[in-house]
Amino acid sequence: MKKIYYEDAIRIIKIFGENVQKIRQSKNISIKKLSKKTKIREEYIKKIEKGEAVGITTSKVFLIAEALSVKVSVLLKE
Repeated sequence: MKKIYYEDAIRIIKIFGENVQKIRQSKNISIKKLSKKTKIREEYIKKIEKGEAVGITTSKVFLIAEALSVKVSVLLKE
């Protein structure tokens, strides 16, 4: 049972990262600028976009959504 939850979590993290990258790029926002707006390190934003930020907090998710001017649901949509 735990393996299924883990796989689902990894899938959601990857979807989130892909959406962050697509939206950020479509709005011509650099990683550096997103970092400044959210106060999240550039290296961590890169990890997020690669789907490697397994321990991302909900507060960071909301910060990113706000900085990109989208709802959180948009960032999690498949």
